[in-house]
Amino acid sequence: MATNEHADHPTSLAVHIDSPLIGIIFFEEDGEEVTRYFADEADARAAVAEHGRVDVLALAGVWSDLDWDQCIDDLDQIRHGPTAT
Repeated sequence: MATNEHADHPTSLAVHIDSPLIGIIFFEEDGEEVTRYFADEADARAAVAEHGRVDVLALAGVWSDLDWDQCIDDLDQIRHGPTAT
């Protein structure tokens, strides 16, 4: 049960001692970065299913600014470089 100072931003969360606390990071929700916390695994899974597709699509653009030729060269250099023992 959440105690609210403001209806939009809970300031505390009280759960039974044997309940899990599951934090799920949502990159953006209503224009803001948020982490949602759940004390019920079924609720957490439902939230992931609901928002998961959006998050996966958002990841497609994360690496768009990388120089892929440079990345390949760097990985090749790592692969063929000396290994630490």
